[in-house]
Amino acid sequence: MYQKGFTLIELLVVVAIIGILAAVGAVVFTGFMESAKKKATVANFKNASRFIETTLIRCDHRGGIINLSNDISIDCDATNNRSNVNNMADSFMNYFISSGFKNPYNSNKPAIIRTGSGGDTVNGRLRLDETECSSGSSSKKIALWYKVHDEDPSPKLFQMYSWCD
Repeated sequence: MYQKGFTLIELLVVVAIIGILAAVGAVVFTGFMESAKKKATVANFKNASRFIETTLIRCDHRGGIINLSNDISIDCDATNNRSNVNNMADSFMNYFISSGFKNPYNSNKPAIIRTGSGGDTVNGRLRLDETECSSGSSSKKIALWYKVHDEDPSPKLFQMYSWCD
């Protein structure tokens, strides 16, 4: 007697193949997602770096107060001691948050923080710190870090021309 349809063995083989493809696809998809999150974090870092660098160049040329937005400004004439550099870093941080920076790894965590003392364990986050111009110096400059899942990069350092001489 001839019957139309698939045997149980044929159906089990198809289900097994689909299961294997799904498992491989899930691993590959996770890798793609981690890579995309890292690239978004690095893009945030580069955008923040360019903005800070450009703003400090404007400070060197103009001096005075520079408005980052309607309610956020920095004082270009402030000395580069710990307090003033941290105030400037806070202004940059608040500007980036108000500009819509998001943490690509976890939208419930802030995209940028300022610790002033280092250390961060949250992937996808930028961190602003102040650091010494030279060992034992009371003069400071701004350091910008980023944290991703598979590397521990060095910070980018920023200073005005008159700092750290």
